[in-house]
Amino acid sequence: MFRLRFRLRKELFFPALFNLKTMKKIIGFILMFLGIVSQLYSQIELPKSNFSPGWHRAEKTLTFQKQALFNYINGGAELFHEFGFEKLIVQNYQKLSAELVLEIYQLESPAAALGIYLMKRGKETPFKNIPARNSGNRFQSTFVKNNYFIQINNFSGEEKIVPDMAKLANALLTNIPESDSVKLLQLLPEQNLIKGSEILFRGPYALDPVFTFGDGDIFQLGGKIFGMAGDYKLGEKSSYTLLLIPYPTQIMARRIFNHLLNNLDPYLQIVAKAKSRFVFRDYQNKYGIVLLRDNVIKIKIHLNQQPEN
Repeated sequence: MFRLRFRLRKELFFPALFNLKTMKKIIGFILMFLGIVSQLYSQIELPKSNFSPGWHRAEKTLTFQKQALFNYINGGAELFHEFGFEKLIVQNYQKLSAELVLEIYQLESPAAALGIYLMKRGKETPFKNIPARNSGNRFQSTFVKNNYFIQINNFSGEEKIVPDMAKLANALLTNIPESDSVKLLQLLPEQNLIKGSEILFRGPYALDPVFTFGDGDIFQLGGKIFGMAGDYKLGEKSSYTLLLIPYPTQIMARRIFNHLLNNLDPYLQIVAKAKSRFVFRDYQNKYGIVLLRDNVIKIKIHLNQQPEN
């Protein structure tokens, strides 16, 4: 009781002193927290020299945080930021005149890392015996594991270095823990899906290469809400693209459906409209249809014929 009264008196008569000590405790806690975060970020151990005989790791390691990514990527950093980029580590390895450049991109979640991978993979041609999803050729290989997107660059393109690219990848990937599988792509129907066409998007930088519906972030994804897309066979010679965007609530989905309807790209002509759907014709005289189903906006594009109302 005496200690409590004394503490109260200190607060009453020496508020500045009390606040100073309190602030010191708060600052100490923050520094401790940052230290823990830093340790978590540094858990991944970079492959050392001789991951394959004769290869030596350069002494200098480059690190780029957040906006500093623009200092490394000449165009394209916006896509990484849209998916939640946090940190990049770049490490060079040399063997005589040969060089490999390892790039480790840390994203905010496994789904974000997968989103980047799907945008960068090209036609998926994986290495064998790699403990992660991957695709590559003699110039560049890409990998995704947990919340990391990884690239290994072989600028010479020499075929004899390709096995060493795989060894470097294995040396790194064994230090990255597994994560739960990303379920988002499971929302795409499997029937008639063209394998390898699936992508995730979280804003215009990922979506615009697929189709431009309007200016800016017209679906108001804000780099937070994921959409997914895939190509589907339609008969023997035709196909279309399906996009799904699940929103947190039906109210939000309705609001954004109306926003899309009122702000559609001027090159897209609306040819039919109802309360929860509309059909448009694009500049190639192909058709698209937008449907609102509960909290999901469902879109089909590149249709050769106008969908029935």
